[in-house]
Amino acid sequence: MDRYRINFVCNKAPDQKTGLSGFKVGESYEGRTFNGLFELNAKWGSGAESKLISKSLFNEYFELVEENQYIKSSA
Repeated sequence: MDRYRINFVCNKAPDQKTGLSGFKVGESYEGRTFNGLFELNAKWGSGAESKLISKSLFNEYFELVEENQYIKSSA
């Protein structure tokens, strides 16, 4: 497992000037984070160029989703 991998949700559509296109409000995405920077791409794994942004810019438009939210407990 990639220890830098993150899951996040778009809370606000990014402005055109940010260079972050393709993100839709309420949708979940994957990316990476390291050294306080976030590497994002609306179509992660497609081979398209990703964008590297600061934590403050990330927090303006996105919210991290904890991995354990995806894990369902057995009955």
